[in-house]
Amino acid sequence: MHRILSALLITLSVALTGCAANVQRGADSGKLALSAAATKRMAMDVQGSTTAKTSKDWDQFRAVWQIEMSEAAKLQGLTLVPLETALAPNAEPTTLVTVQVNDYRYVTRAARVAVGIMTGNAFIDSDVSFSELPSGTPVGKRKYATSSSAMQGVFAPMTERQLQGISEEIVREVSQR
Repeated sequence: MHRILSALLITLSVALTGCAANVQRGADSGKLALSAAATKRMAMDVQGSTTAKTSKDWDQFRAVWQIEMSEAAKLQGLTLVPLETALAPNAEPTTLVTVQVNDYRYVTRAARVAVGIMTGNAFIDSDVSFSELPSGTPVGKRKYATSSSAMQGVFAPMTERQLQGISEEIVREVSQR
């Protein structure tokens, strides 16, 4: 009985952590033309369309994205610096990641568990441009999008997982790994 209970708890724990987000990427044009020095440091600027910026959870969305990007950068050995630091005179070479959020729907795991499929689908549609600082030279653009399906139930990747997945893709692009 104890083994069955343990197995059930482990299965439930794994299930509630959610699936990895499936990130759809637009066509790209190869590696970003970054100097080796700029692949060690990143700064991120999250901007949004009128639709995105007027969402009630816009500030939370941006804050979570900063956290996820910082974690993804740390895992790949990069440093995420504040935008002001990267733009300062005499700043070290840095990759500026400018995210334009076209649209999104923020759904938390708690909302999905509490309300079920009535919460709707989480999604993110964004365009990202990369430039090298301090010169400000543009080095590339990419499109990143994610979506979940209410049919996946509580196992669908919610917004935090989707931001994690996009952040990991962006960091991979910058670190060129």
